[in-house]
Amino acid sequence: MALALLALAGAAEEGKTLDDGRLEPAWFGPGVEFRTTSEIDYVWVKPGFSIKGKKLRVEKWPDPVFTGKDRRGRDAARAYELAENMPLRIRSVLRHTLEGTAQIVTEGGDQVLSGRLVDYVAKGTMGKSNPQSTWDIKITDAGSGELLVAVHHRTLMSLSTVEERIDMWLEKFGKALKEDMAMAASGKPATS
Repeated sequence: MALALLALAGAAEEGKTLDDGRLEPAWFGPGVEFRTTSEIDYVWVKPGFSIKGKKLRVEKWPDPVFTGKDRRGRDAARAYELAENMPLRIRSVLRHTLEGTAQIVTEGGDQVLSGRLVDYVAKGTMGKSNPQSTWDIKITDAGSGELLVAVHHRTLMSLSTVEERIDMWLEKFGKALKEDMAMAASGKPATS
């Protein structure tokens, strides 16, 4: 009976979501305890992670997965465009931001960055558009597949174009990678 209760508790924990259902920790794998920071909404880093001297391969992203709620056709179409272009944006920005620290490659590599777009909505009130995009990114060891970094971030794109806001966030992400994601240690445990 106690074993059955433990199994149920584990299953419930496994299905737990954060960020109003947009963040599914199970996508990242077991043992990820997210923390919240001012620069990255939800982050987890394996102790001892470093990108210094590594070759980082950025993989193609799959079609968007709307984890929070279904979106109307116009939003879904824009999400597909963003998901297709994210690997190129990531390679371009990180190639510049990580110059001298790590190398961005299209084949091989020591570490693999993969991701997915989990939400996009062009919130509009009174004729104004305030798009919001949410994505998951993980970095794994290329040889073992072991998870090294898990990131979930949502950005409101009201100040400039969607692409400019993504690039600005990617620059912050690149700087955090350059510092081996040290900012995660000062984050607070994610509860919602």
